Amino acid sequence: MIITCNTNALNKAIQTAQRAIISKPSTPIFSCIHLFTQEGKLSVQAMDLNMAISCTLDADITQEGEIVVSAKHLSELIRKLPSETLTIAKNTENKTIKVTSGKSEFQLLLMNEEDYPKFPDFNGDKTITIADEKIKELIKKTIFSCSNDESRPLFTGILVEAKDNKITFVGTNTHRLAIKSLEQETAEPMSMIIPSKVLLEISRNLTGELPQEVKISLLNNQIMVVIDNVVIVSRLIEGKFPDYNRVIPAKFAVNCKVNAKELAGAVERVALFSTEGDYSIVKLSVTAEELTLTSSSPDVGTGRETIACAATGDKLNVAFNSKYLLDILKNIDADEINMAMNTSLSPVCITCEAEKDYIYIVTPVRVVF
Repeated sequence: MIITCNTNALNKAIQTAQRAIISKPSTPIFSCIHLFTQEGKLSVQAMDLNMAISCTLDADITQEGEIVVSAKHLSELIRKLPSETLTIAKNTENKTIKVTSGKSEFQLLLMNEEDYPKFPDFNGDKTITIADEKIKELIKKTIFSCSNDESRPLFTGILVEAKDNKITFVGTNTHRLAIKSLEQETAEPMSMIIPSKVLLEISRNLTGELPQEVKISLLNNQIMVVIDNVVIVSRLIEGKFPDYNRVIPAKFAVNCKVNAKELAGAVERVALFSTEGDYSIVKLSVTAEELTLTSSSPDVGTGRETIACAATGDKLNVAFNSKYLLDILKNIDADEINMAMNTSLSPVCITCEAEKDYIYIVTPVRVVF
């Protein structure tokens, strides 16, 4: 194999593909990256047992062929090359490649390409095509609610439902729940739990100035995502996702309208005086016209701030993990939000008039006021 291509284009393709490689691969071959020529293009592939990513790019192909090389060493080398173009030439006799760029020349050892698994061949039963701006919004507004706990894999992904000309993304870690829906023409109903890692990859690849479409195909417990010259194949998360509609209370005793930016700023400041760690707790006291936030720590001190609100119902005291409040306040596109509550320990529903298709449920923390 002998190819010449743009250094930045190859670097981008390698950086994208190698995100499929996990930190501790099950076998050495999964720490490698696969480059091969096909139909006048250069393909770059990487994979593990759960996800595979392929990128194609333009290249001047002098001699067809393929190589399998350490992803870490090749990516670091390509990233630091000084010239705009590079040439990769394979030496079959000593199982190396020579990488030349400007006056630089390097040799890297190769792995046996016959040992590298074949990229998944995919012909989905169901397919949905979503505009880039639409899927970016769906991901952004739900993915932060996912869990990072791999011992509970069901909650490390997003439930994606497409039916009745609507697509809905749902993320939860059992302590909070984000639901975002948008209009979407669908040929047939689809339901799947997509790993958050895959959705992050989709977002990363939607950076073009021109509008793009994301094509998602479903086959058994796998999906294939196609975005321009990038193909992602992944296993879905198996299991039954909780009935998220049951979590939303039918009615509320207290409704509090408050400015989203003012509340976010107050939460950030008051949380500085809360105990450090995963649960930085902020207490809220809701009255008809004021929302008072407090927190304290024996090691730091006490924080207290009052902002204006418009509330109906009796006075209510409720406490939250400050991060759970800030996450929604930073993702909701509205000047004013509504916090609907029943008791100090029942689920709180945060919505806004400007975005009625977005619902956030958060469970309060049990504290002493």
